Amino acid sequence: MTRFAASVTVVTAYDAEAPVGCTATAVISLTDQPPTMLVSLTSASGTLRHIRAAGIFAVNVLPWRLRTLADRFARLPSGQRFDGVEHTAGFGAPLLSGAVAGLVCRVTHLIPLTDHTLVVGEVLHARTEDHEDPLVHYARRQTRPEA
Repeated sequence: MTRFAASVTVVTAYDAEAPVGCTATAVISLTDQPPTMLVSLTSASGTLRHIRAAGIFAVNVLPWRLRTLADRFARLPSGQRFDGVEHTAGFGAPLLSGAVAGLVCRVTHLIPLTDHTLVVGEVLHARTEDHEDPLVHYARRQTRPEA
């Protein structure tokens, strides 16, 4: 499984008071019409709990230059993950500043599968940064595409 290269993303939402999020690599563009994303999260995830409550989430594709955020959103306690992290809040879910792409999605399906839940969402808002190299997870290490 480590030979499947994947974009590194931070999936975000809002709880009642603050932004929440976690690192995720099991994220795909599911359909083009309508634009739909699929995210696989551990069923016990606090971020998933807030996505269920809010009904909206964002997928933030990390650039190489912000690779330290992958570890931050995977390891720090949830209350500390957004400390000092620039983001915007205008579309219903936190969008990380400087992300290669940011997609805000409305939850359309939640599908339990073993110890994970598949979250399917229709894209409501998208933005991209074309001048950034995406962060890629491959063979248990962080890398970026070669030109």
